[in-house]
Amino acid sequence: MVELDGYTVVPLRTAPDVQHCHSIYMREHFIRLMDPNKPKGRTLFLLNVPPYVTEKSLKTFFSQVGTIEAVEFAAKPGKEETIKWYEGAQEPFSTTRPPFVFKVAYVVFEKSSSIGKALALKSIDLFKSSGECTIKSGMELWHEDYEKRFLLNAEKTKAQIRKYMIAYDKRERVAAEAAKNSEADADGWVTVGKDGRNAGFEQKESVINRVERKLASDKKTKELKNFYTFQIRESKMQNIVEMRKKFEEDKRKIELLKQSRRFKPF
Repeated sequence: MVELDGYTVVPLRTAPDVQHCHSIYMREHFIRLMDPNKPKGRTLFLLNVPPYVTEKSLKTFFSQVGTIEAVEFAAKPGKEETIKWYEGAQEPFSTTRPPFVFKVAYVVFEKSSSIGKALALKSIDLFKSSGECTIKSGMELWHEDYEKRFLLNAEKTKAQIRKYMIAYDKRERVAAEAAKNSEADADGWVTVGKDGRNAGFEQKESVINRVERKLASDKKTKELKNFYTFQIRESKMQNIVEMRKKFEEDKRKIELLKQSRRFKPF
């Protein structure tokens, strides 16, 4: 067994009689910052993993030394690299796929004793007892990838669409119900639904007085005006209140002019 800089070097064999093998570097995974998805003492770290090696093939092979909880890939070592690797690839109807490049792998075992057994293996054999390889490469891999991307399974696609639309309709119903039953918040605003039944600002005397009190108290604080979002919102509300007051004052003036017979529109 060959060791290099703390790594156990083992050949990756895809057939029992292969002569020239790719080398995989293995060691127990440990980092300073704890990662709950890669627990210390139960995670095997693999380096220089070829692009065509799959999670299923590694899980099938290493299951001989112990029960496996998860197998994950990443472009390079790092706590957040695994998230980046699978980002967007697992969403419904997503065309994003993990990159087809050399990568690192994390094999999480159920028991810590499995790590020592895995490091004692002389090779990683990705083939069955009959000699048949458990992974696909070359033209075979290309054909499989083409079928997954362009030759869709009608029943599977319908099931995915149905599941997505049920979840979408549920979210829309919840949002519509919330919009109908919404009430004014502390600033006097309410959420306006698509049907436009609710007013954006309740023109009640109690609401206006509350806004005026809030604006009066805010004047005492020394802050930048119209700098924060809430300040811009409150400034707009103040303009609404002032315009309403001016409108009421103009109505009273017109009534006084009518009563004094000085108002001559023609």
